[in-house]
Amino acid sequence: MTTTTEMTNFTFKMDKKTRDAYSALCDSLGLTMSSATLALVKQAVRDQSMSFSLRDENGFTPQESAELKRRIADVHHGNLIHHGLLET
Repeated sequence: MTTTTEMTNFTFKMDKKTRDAYSALCDSLGLTMSSATLALVKQAVRDQSMSFSLRDENGFTPQESAELKRRIADVHHGNLIHHGLLET
């Protein structure tokens, strides 16, 4: 006996650049975006967890990124301490 699972649509918005990059990734893996996304959702439900990185495009955590931005602002505002080169 075969059972049929009732399917439903799930729609969300994303920017075109991200969509195109995701499409290219899925294509390179031989998957449709729909099948890849469904696999990710099923895994999250099965594991009752989600694993992804909160790092930005440069590989920094939000805290590291904020610290770098603060330091860059210090440089732009002239808030610097000059340290001479120490030779040992």
